[in-house]
Amino acid sequence: MQPKAELPQLSYLYGQPETSALLRVQPDDFIVHEELSFTPTGAGEHMLLLVEKIGQNTQYVAKLLAELAGCKARQVSYAGLKDRHAVTRQWFCLPVPIKQQLNWQDWTIEGVKILDSIRHQRRLKLGSIKYNEFILTLRDVSDIPALLGRLALVKQGVPNYYGEQRFGIQGGNLALAEQLFSGGGIEDRKIRGLALSASRSFLFNLQVDARVRAGTFNQLLAGEVVQLDGSGSVFKVPQSDERLNQRLLEADIHPTAGLPGLGEALTTADALAFEQQSLKPWQHWVDKLAELNVRAERRSIRVIPIDLAAEVQGQHVKISFKLYSGCFATAVLRELVDYQDVQRNYATLD
Repeated sequence: MQPKAELPQLSYLYGQPETSALLRVQPDDFIVHEELSFTPTGAGEHMLLLVEKIGQNTQYVAKLLAELAGCKARQVSYAGLKDRHAVTRQWFCLPVPIKQQLNWQDWTIEGVKILDSIRHQRRLKLGSIKYNEFILTLRDVSDIPALLGRLALVKQGVPNYYGEQRFGIQGGNLALAEQLFSGGGIEDRKIRGLALSASRSFLFNLQVDARVRAGTFNQLLAGEVVQLDGSGSVFKVPQSDERLNQRLLEADIHPTAGLPGLGEALTTADALAFEQQSLKPWQHWVDKLAELNVRAERRSIRVIPIDLAAEVQGQHVKISFKLYSGCFATAVLRELVDYQDVQRNYATLD
């Protein structure tokens, strides 16, 4: 019988933190700065706009920019989605002919400030991000020394779980996935995409959780597929050896788990058997993803926060770090402190 898709209680690598704190009491408690993976050329028929936004989601801002620029919404691109309940700086890209001026200095958008512009030769593609820098303020921290004591552990890496926002309010995107895989159609392409993305993220989290519980999170299994740090490149490891184990220890490579879909299973031997066992109750979902021609991918099960630091401010602690594109700040934060996300709770009530 197919189990019901509910958000699981994911395992902690270093044990559940006993220290409590509040997150996002005010918007600037959660700051995100986007760093592109390339240097803009300064010339071309595309205009990059550096935008700071508060209380607005990325897609809505893109729509408003299109209206002000007099182009179609689909012509406005961005490198990544950023949280609405935060102060974020990110790049948007609009088509602007070389001889045409874009008077963005005259635009007024509530909760949005355009900080800079520069031309570029190509359209900004999704995922063109080197790092996202996070500056998070934790308020009313119950045990600051205990929180600071966990920093050294977290610097070694944490489970690369997808954050709860991927699954929608109260896991609503997983309910859509169940609907889709049970034969119910979803006509809206955007909503269908959310359902498919949520389902694969859910299955990925289950595999990572199983590795943590099995004690093999920081080990190489026979037949493993590993990912180079900071890269999408993966390669097979038929058997581990001293050299590969040293690269794992130095965080040059990371074990991976599958984002199920259509394509060859790259893992073999023990790694393949482990993944199949962890996904056995969800084989129906795995099969449906392949039937729907979603391409199978691999993703690192470990994320290591770059330049992780903490600054004590009375009963508050400011945490800063960088993550590669596609990784979630909450995956890092949950291993540091048992936090209550105030804005996320408001969104649930909505």
